[in-house]
Amino acid sequence: MSNPKLVTSMLAFSRSVQITEALLWALREDDRRTPIEVVEKGALGQISEPNAKSNEGRSMPLTADSAFIPAEFNRLSITFALRVMPSVMQPHASDNRDVAAAFRQAAREYAGKGGFAFLAERYVWNILNGRFAWRNRLQSDDAKIIVKLADLKIVADPLMLSLRDPQGRDEMAAAVIEGAEHLDALIDAVAKGFCERAVDIEVEWQSVLHGGAEVWPSQEYLRSEAAGAVGSKGRVYASIPCATVRGRVPQASIHSQKIGAALRHIDDWHGDAENGAIAVNPYGGVQETGAVLRPLKNGDAANFYDIMKKDSEIFADLERPAAEMSGNTHFFFANLLRGGVFGISEGKSDKKKKD
Repeated sequence: MSNPKLVTSMLAFSRSVQITEALLWALREDDRRTPIEVVEKGALGQISEPNAKSNEGRSMPLTADSAFIPAEFNRLSITFALRVMPSVMQPHASDNRDVAAAFRQAAREYAGKGGFAFLAERYVWNILNGRFAWRNRLQSDDAKIIVKLADLKIVADPLMLSLRDPQGRDEMAAAVIEGAEHLDALIDAVAKGFCERAVDIEVEWQSVLHGGAEVWPSQEYLRSEAAGAVGSKGRVYASIPCATVRGRVPQASIHSQKIGAALRHIDDWHGDAENGAIAVNPYGGVQETGAVLRPLKNGDAANFYDIMKKDSEIFADLERPAAEMSGNTHFFFANLLRGGVFGISEGKSDKKKKD
């Protein structure tokens, strides 16, 4: 194919990593487990927001969701599963057959040069470092990650791994407590999941906590009018109905999107010294700080759409081994793994330039 183009007005990729909602459990020494329930809690707080007018510092009743380790338990468990699929090898939708063929060609070449193995190593790093536990990761100095793939099992100490800078196989192997001989097989399985055949992986976080310790599910984002209604909760936690001997209870959970964002923290190609690896997204947005590291204009690092327009540079880079490819190329394919709608209307762009 000569001069393959990657830009068209209608283009979409399905996500390559499908993740379940994560469930929060309490554990005992005998490995008995029970779902952690979301419960409503009332308290008497003080008005502290800006523009409080004449109510500053006054007491007010508060109602919010909470989640705790039950008194007779002493460990937190967070469990989820993920399915890695070769969705990146074929656009989910495209209005241009030549563009679709160009993406298939690019994905085959990237796979052949070890590109997906390069990205898989970073995904496994984010599984083993326990980033997906988010605030719960800060609660304990005694934690472990358990990863199961078919008949393979790996147990690792997540606190031995950095959250800022991607770490390689040697650093990950040093953090593995059990099953270090399976680390290469896990990375290879994820890589093949990206470009050959689907694989299923089970992941569990465990950490030591006192009974009564607060834990942190996802918080639901409510519409502003609902959040401000009389009698509304100040905080609503995510939960999934769970069947128990006492009936169905709301089991605390973490959204699959939040788990996915943690696993996608592999973009350290943005060039911003103040930020380590951030979640892959087209414009390099950092949700925690509001920073945009790959803006449309005046950015030192190219955003996804700028890179996609430079198809000749991508295909030239694909002639090199993955370790020698530019960060732009890896960032490009990492976004395709993330999935989304990536169409660009060239007609509108041309019109804006003329105006």
